[in-house]
Amino acid sequence: MNSSSSLRRADSFIAAGTVSVIHAVDENIVIKVRPSSGDFERQAYNIEIRCYERLGCHEHIASCEVTEEGLLLERGTCLRAMLQSVSESAIPWAMKVQWALEAADGLAYIHSKVIIHADVGCHNIIVDNANHVKFIDFAGSGIDGEAPLVCYEWCSFQPGNEIGICTDIFAFGSMLFELETGRVPYSELERSLDMGKLVAVVEGLFSEQKFPPVDTLAFASVISGCWNGKYNLMEEVRRDIARCFGDYSGVRMNWATLGAE
Repeated sequence: MNSSSSLRRADSFIAAGTVSVIHAVDENIVIKVRPSSGDFERQAYNIEIRCYERLGCHEHIASCEVTEEGLLLERGTCLRAMLQSVSESAIPWAMKVQWALEAADGLAYIHSKVIIHADVGCHNIIVDNANHVKFIDFAGSGIDGEAPLVCYEWCSFQPGNEIGICTDIFAFGSMLFELETGRVPYSELERSLDMGKLVAVVEGLFSEQKFPPVDTLAFASVISGCWNGKYNLMEEVRRDIARCFGDYSGVRMNWATLGAE
């Protein structure tokens, strides 16, 4: 990665997140600037450093280098932005299967390091230049049993349960729903409800085990399993994703033809 001495000349504004401002360094790297004020911001930022240092190098975790100015992070395309920018059929099905398996691998690895992401979703996954997915954004995640400082989106939050592996898995079900359909669960309610009402309504539906219909979806059994508490570990989720599609060697062959391996 680039040395921090060149960042001030090369960077350009991308976004202002809850914790930090993010700038582009070049086409491969962004910098998440170290917050200069705010107890919550500094605490969440320091947790992110701990998480990245704990996670180290993994093929489905964005790479990170800690500098005095901030975190130098691998740059990619937000998975949600990619899904929303094209039609549902524009992304080959083999690619979506591959992404589902890779995301399951990544989250299983995160949990193996005693980390709860606590904001699992397509907004926190990037697609790299080789069309593989990687998790990002561990600011405020739970580590070593500490309560997370952040929480899931309204469409991924499991009410009534303490945040942990099972709530990450619940959110993974919502992520799979969005990966297949290109929209978040109950997205149709966004058009008629303000955010406060939307959160309350969807929380009530989820509390009553009322979920969007998934019968016609290929990921149906896995999504339902995540939402209904079938799984205790992400390894179980990954196993069932693979089982949904039988002999995965055929999918890998199709994937290879896309030039992604």
